[in-house]
Amino acid sequence: MIKKIHIKNYKSLKDIDLELGRRNMLVGPNMSGKSNLLDSFKFLTNICDSGVSKAFLVRGGFSEVVWKGEDAGPLSFFLVIEHEAEKSYEYEISIIGSITTGSFSVEREKLIVKTPKGVFTLIDLRNGQGKIMHIDGSSAFQSLGASASTLEVSVPGWEGMMVKNYISSWRFYRLLPALMKQPNAAVSQQFLMENGDNFSSWFMTLQTNYPDEFRRIKQVAKDVFPGLEEVLTPPTQFATTYMVSREKHLKRDVSIWHMSDGEIVFLGWLSLIFSPFGSPLFCIEELENHLHPRLLETLVEVQNQRQRELGPHAAQIIATTHSPYLVDKTDIDDLIVVEKSNGATKCTRPASKAHLKELLEREELGLGELWYSGALGGN
Repeated sequence: MIKKIHIKNYKSLKDIDLELGRRNMLVGPNMSGKSNLLDSFKFLTNICDSGVSKAFLVRGGFSEVVWKGEDAGPLSFFLVIEHEAEKSYEYEISIIGSITTGSFSVEREKLIVKTPKGVFTLIDLRNGQGKIMHIDGSSAFQSLGASASTLEVSVPGWEGMMVKNYISSWRFYRLLPALMKQPNAAVSQQFLMENGDNFSSWFMTLQTNYPDEFRRIKQVAKDVFPGLEEVLTPPTQFATTYMVSREKHLKRDVSIWHMSDGEIVFLGWLSLIFSPFGSPLFCIEELENHLHPRLLETLVEVQNQRQRELGPHAAQIIATTHSPYLVDKTDIDDLIVVEKSNGATKCTRPASKAHLKELLEREELGLGELWYSGALGGN
């Protein structure tokens, strides 16, 4: 789990220092930087998967990513990752570049691991020069140079692979019903895609190979949609599949093109909650989109139950919302208020304000009401 992240000069994140919990709900107005914060995590995943150059390229280049205000220094990240109860990693990367030419280089990269037996350095590089080591101090492999990150490569047996694999397995979601409603190839899927465009083949995978998880998804859906009897993803003669639902009092199935957007998105979130393929971190944009408040309430309850089941193995969640109702269902300790001042994003935790906790304990106002009224900031 990510315990702490410090980001400097990434888009509007001029200087953000955040401690993170198991669940983190970001609230704030449009243009405050919530999406930039989620994208900073995605930037790190892109580095591990495709390299620094590609991570910049898909965002329009270095000049489009680095802080655009005055006094822009290096773009940098510092993470504290708790891997086990007595084992943690600290990873740092700092990138400098030119806003005119778009050229860049990795100025600093460092990775240390802390264990009961001591603190060990796995990466210690400046401008591509230095050492990449095993825990025993022996050399692991040579640096790729100043134009790349060490985490771009896969080296079996190197202890730093834990951090690379951990960051690579983060998942990002913004479900779009229009894309979720398209037919898919009838092939097995390892995860639901970011916008849900493999939704039907993903559901077919769950239905075919993971009947226990599929049964739980279907039961929750039937509980909240009284008219729903069955959800199916049958293969077609063209080796494709698309979801159909079966409703009471109807003689024929309803194809996915005519299913409610809210029904499809709700099923998508349920599939992630009960997914047999875990991810250590889910970053979610506007969870409430297309959903009735009662569906949001059910999702929160199901997620709470699932987290209790999984305990320390439950995924870490960072989500954005504009919904006072969803805020009201959030614990104040999980809330992060995002605002912008002089072009720079700032993050605060309302839980640090004792008088707000007192108001909630006396049940004079709900957390959603406090946020909507402006008492928490971020409006």
